[in-house]
Amino acid sequence: MCGRFSLTPENVEFVAAQLGISPNDVFEEHYIPRWNIAPMQEHWVVTSEREERVPHHATWGLVNWWEKERRAGAKHINVRAESIDSTRVSREAFQTGRCVIPADGFFEWTGDAKSRRPFWFHRPDDGVFAFAGLQVSSRISGEAAPMRTFTIVTTSANPLVANIHDRMPVILPDSDAIDAWLHADEPVERLKALLRPVDEQFLVARPVSQRVNSVKYDDPECLEEAEPETQGSLL
Repeated sequence: MCGRFSLTPENVEFVAAQLGISPNDVFEEHYIPRWNIAPMQEHWVVTSEREERVPHHATWGLVNWWEKERRAGAKHINVRAESIDSTRVSREAFQTGRCVIPADGFFEWTGDAKSRRPFWFHRPDDGVFAFAGLQVSSRISGEAAPMRTFTIVTTSANPLVANIHDRMPVILPDSDAIDAWLHADEPVERLKALLRPVDEQFLVARPVSQRVNSVKYDDPECLEEAEPETQGSLL
């Protein structure tokens, strides 16, 4: 699964260049670095419009039009690759709402609830990458205007992540994969072939501060490397 992630570069132009985004005023004016992005918080999705990659504000937690309330999105922060085209919550969005979510790392935990130890999975060069995602813009009953929400697609873990968890987010490793995922008329077989674990060498992992365990913290200290005697290492 993917329950927290990060996008920490301070330079908005760097982020846009890494993902081939065509920046708009909203992205340039409102982008801020994030060290601990949590469900039901606002982030960014990227869609394809007239063959350009365009960023949009969106809330993490997919909410389709038939839901009775927004908090239903907390149940849909992830969708499984294996059932993406058959489950009601994701079936329509898979056909018409594919997107990518910019990130530079994600977290998984080990240990019991009282001593959860977070590990941050990220690129060796600290580069920005793209999660495969789905987004919808929906207005549910009682709302004056539609809101855009998103979910992250997950798959089985590669050997690196499997040390801690049996699932991981789908990462689209290059521009060709991103283009294919965003292309409106891409064959279903090709799309589903993209939903596989990224190569083990794409990521590295390090134990980080337990500060990231709390959603109230979102600052560089969340990614400070943990002391070996308090955090340990499974990798």
